[in-house]
Amino acid sequence: MPSVGHVKHTQRGEKESDKEMKTKIASIFAILLIALAVAGFSYAWWTETLTIDGSVSTGKLDVAFENIGITLSEYMTGAAEGIDTDSDGDYDKINVTIGNGYPCGWANVTFNITNTGTIPAKCTNITITAASELTATLNGIAKGDTIAAGDTKSCELTIHVKETADENASYTITVTIDFGQFNA
Repeated sequence: MPSVGHVKHTQRGEKESDKEMKTKIASIFAILLIALAVAGFSYAWWTETLTIDGSVSTGKLDVAFENIGITLSEYMTGAAEGIDTDSDGDYDKINVTIGNGYPCGWANVTFNITNTGTIPAKCTNITITAASELTATLNGIAKGDTIAAGDTKSCELTIHVKETADENASYTITVTIDFGQFNA
């Protein structure tokens, strides 16, 4: 048995207690470095915030009838009048009245469709509903046509009285032209 002050030598000649001491010092140093790094991160954490503020103003979809006129067959009477049904200051309806119509008589209603909005307007649908004694054709606009803001399309609605029309009768016709935003 070794005596109490006996020191065991390693192969390299170092004392075992010196090696243990160096390991302990290195461990303490590593722990101190880690602790200081954590403390440094927690106390030296700087921040800055970036912010984006914005606002979006939407456009306006608005089309209107302008320059409304009518020409008629000889002896026929009539009028085409623009009406502002939504009180926005422009015509969104045309009221056509024809009098003294007769078989093979016709009326040509001319008008412009103007995009008074701020975004392009696309024609999404056209519906013509007429009594069987009338034919109607619309020229100048078609489904899928786009009118840029501020631009105009010249159009013509032709109404023809068929030979099957009765004497002293009254017939109706309705043309609906729907518009939507250009990208719909």
